[in-house]
Amino acid sequence: MKLTTIRTRGGTRAARAEGDGTLVELPWPDVGTALRDPRWRSVAGSAAGCSHEAMFSTRAPLVLSPGRILCVGRLSRTASWLPVTLAGSRDAIFPPPGADADCETHLAVVLGAPLHRGSEAAAAAAIAGFSILTAITTSTHGTLSFGPALATPDELPGGVRPRVVLREIVDGALVREAPTAGLDPVDVLRRLSHAVPLQPGDVIAVGVPGGPRRHLGERCVLETEIDEIGFQENELRQPVQEIESRVDRRARTGPA
Repeated sequence: MKLTTIRTRGGTRAARAEGDGTLVELPWPDVGTALRDPRWRSVAGSAAGCSHEAMFSTRAPLVLSPGRILCVGRLSRTASWLPVTLAGSRDAIFPPPGADADCETHLAVVLGAPLHRGSEAAAAAAIAGFSILTAITTSTHGTLSFGPALATPDELPGGVRPRVVLREIVDGALVREAPTAGLDPVDVLRRLSHAVPLQPGDVIAVGVPGGPRRHLGERCVLETEIDEIGFQENELRQPVQEIESRVDRRARTGPA
């Protein structure tokens, strides 16, 4: 099963992706709220709400108000992220004027059940599914592009230890292509649950395969993809007021 959060005229809505290219609305405002409902699996699999064409639907961030977002590095160090902005999978992103941005794309695991001091089996059972989390950061600002879908483990080769490929493309050039087979989300959750209690809707970025952070300019198109989960395309733009300010300065000072 694949779940997503879409924007509708009435606000955001969780939805289930169907094989015919449609999205069926579910009775929650977003996937995070759905995962906090103990009945989420049965309801999400059977609910029959309004239907939308997936290709014409705008995706919101998968989880609108995560209780916790944690990033686990390759050296098993953990850090909480307090993002300035959560973005949908095709939202434009506006870094501060004059600031260069870096990006880092993670395989993200989303909790579907509480987990505290859990065993390996309990950690595996607590996984609702996997998504893409791309951190686009400057020294003073951060945006997390989160989506486009939550793929439950049965949708992925390898299940709770997905064997898929992550890609990053900047302005049409492939800059990262790496398998996730070296990441072990189950072990990450098991160990992390002995440090902090985890709750449904919590998001854990379990690692970045294939190298360091990537440097971006002020303007670019960043595409990120993980096989069987989905595809994101975020354009980095300058704020309108900054563009207007530069045009105004040029008009006053004349050509250089």
